[in-house]
Amino acid sequence: MAIKIYGSFRSPFVMAVALAVYEKEQEFELLMMNIKSPEYMNNFNPFGKIPSYQDEDITLFESRAIMRYVATKFEGQGAPLLGSTFSEQALCNQWLEVNGHSFTPAIVEMAFSKADTESSKLAFEKFEKVLDVYEARLSVSKYLAGDSYTLADLAHTPLFHIFMAVSDDEKKKCLTSRPHLHAWIQDISSRPAWKKVTERPENTFYKPRTESQ
Repeated sequence: MAIKIYGSFRSPFVMAVALAVYEKEQEFELLMMNIKSPEYMNNFNPFGKIPSYQDEDITLFESRAIMRYVATKFEGQGAPLLGSTFSEQALCNQWLEVNGHSFTPAIVEMAFSKADTESSKLAFEKFEKVLDVYEARLSVSKYLAGDSYTLADLAHTPLFHIFMAVSDDEKKKCLTSRPHLHAWIQDISSRPAWKKVTERPENTFYKPRTESQ
């Protein structure tokens, strides 16, 4: 059975799973179902969310669990996404947790906050604090888990892609004003596997924003 990913590229978590599959030099079929239907909830995700993943061995939901599975199943193929030492593996898992619990809520809130409101000011302050942690880490490490690209880096790529597409220049300065963070974003966003994700015909969302929009 070919790999099947259920979801839409409107979701950064679906894109992250797709990116992990491509980094391991595998192909997949992207499918969409009514995620609140009994068929989907009974067979793929009882919580009615995306992404879900299916291959000949397993059906999974939760993007980070899927990415870890893909990285483990296809070990020895493509990029080694889990780290090459116990320390790197631990740091990879640590930064995946940071991605889920601190980074994702902050960047989503910042990206879609309305300008010049009290909530936008609070979102800005929260996001800046998170980014300062990243800038500090990336000032002493090429990637989040060490010298090698891992799932910890990969999980951030779709979120930065969406942020840059929907944000104005003022918001983008949060990223571009931090040299180590900005260099890292450019690095992880230039990988061939990510280019394959963005060039898929299903990827019609989040086109780059111009200031006239």
